Amino acid sequence: MVDYKDILESIEFPVVVISKDKKIHYINSSAKELKIFLGFPKFFELITYPLSLKLVKEGFSVKGILKEINNSKYMLDISTISGTDLKTILIKDVTRFLELEEKIKREGSIVTVSKLLYEIFHEMKGPVGGIKAFAQLLKEDPLDKELIDDILEQTDRLENIINEITFLSKDLILNKKPINIHQIIRKTVNLFRKQYKDIEFKEIFDPSLPNIAVDKELLVRVLTNIIRNAIEAINFKGWVEIRTGISWDKVYSPKGDKISIQIKDSGKGVPKELEDKLFYPLISTKKNGMGLGLSISYKIIKQHNGILKYIGNSTFEILLPIKDK
Repeated sequence: MVDYKDILESIEFPVVVISKDKKIHYINSSAKELKIFLGFPKFFELITYPLSLKLVKEGFSVKGILKEINNSKYMLDISTISGTDLKTILIKDVTRFLELEEKIKREGSIVTVSKLLYEIFHEMKGPVGGIKAFAQLLKEDPLDKELIDDILEQTDRLENIINEITFLSKDLILNKKPINIHQIIRKTVNLFRKQYKDIEFKEIFDPSLPNIAVDKELLVRVLTNIIRNAIEAINFKGWVEIRTGISWDKVYSPKGDKISIQIKDSGKGVPKELEDKLFYPLISTKKNGMGLGLSISYKIIKQHNGILKYIGNSTFEILLPIKDK
């Protein structure tokens, strides 16, 4: 007769055998590794959670129980060993899959909205160009120069919006070259440093980072967008910190194959209700913002096979692959 322990030991996922009174009777090798990773208190919290559910107390087997521990999400399947009061709990770490699912949903929404907006603004481009041309002719013999300057300024603004929407909707062709990422960051920061004397710019760089292949012009655009947002978020007074290093993100860089650029400011951060919508076009935390800069930045980084995300605590993070695919 085959011992159930031999069967459970052969399963690659963590498996625990536990009684109704929360006494652990057996854990396989994978479960032992998880216990070390979480620490026993958190591990015990995870495996005893299903025992509190009504259906489990009534003796039913239940699958797909979701429990979050230390920012990781686990799916638990619990069943009864026939002829005993013992329960087996199968544990799967589904953090990566759930986060990737959310990423796919978000990217799909961005593409859909961008295409819709492209059609709208494409129709506007003709009349905007006509207004601008008429105003420029009028300026040669002006009746009201100040008014005409205002017209030109507004048409420039509209034209810029149209160009950005068009950028969101078209395919990008990258001009990648191996570069030192710190050189790009320093040049971008120095432009802001000269302009904003009341802001302290902190640079915390990992000097061991290798050169990586990126489109320099487009990456400068991303850095400029995010740093400008940080400056406006602190009302032009405070500090902005740029930190680099190797990423060990458990979802996007578990093998340490991406570099991380974190941009943090001394402000209050993004409102909770906007965190999931930050990269949608026309979503902005600024009173007069159009909400296109982050969408464009997201698209550029994605085209580099990278990740742009808000990680909380007033911090945006860019992940870029070390090896170009």
